[in-house]
Amino acid sequence: MTLHTVRRRAAVALALALGFYALSDILLWQRIFEAHKLSAFDSEYQTGHVAILVGLIGVGAVLLIDSGLWALWFGGALYTMAFGGAADVLYYWFDGRPIPDVLPWLDRSRLIFIRPFGGDVTNADVLASAAFWLGVWLAALLLFPRIRLRR
Repeated sequence: MTLHTVRRRAAVALALALGFYALSDILLWQRIFEAHKLSAFDSEYQTGHVAILVGLIGVGAVLLIDSGLWALWFGGALYTMAFGGAADVLYYWFDGRPIPDVLPWLDRSRLIFIRPFGGDVTNADVLASAAFWLGVWLAALLLFPRIRLRR
């Protein structure tokens, strides 16, 4: 399989997994938990939501295993983008709503490190963090083959 095909498969797998991860958040959290005022079960929901992410990473890595390091690229990119703001941006974008001005529930996310000291995460922080992680993984997508070819 050519390098171009492998990179494309990994990138498409990432986009699909991240999109469905955000969609599952809308369908489960918003449509069920918020609609029926089940926020008392937030901890259980978050555990299940992380299990969905781990499952997506695992299935994607297995399907990309013959691609070598691209399987690791996929797992790292999906994890950091899911917890680094990109999934949150997609959540609101898919739902057709603006990102709230303040997102205090993201304060504990260590991958959203673009934020004011001591304050809550804002929509600008989430957008900046999502752009940062997208840039990191797009740069890796473009630069890894060049580094490998030089060896």
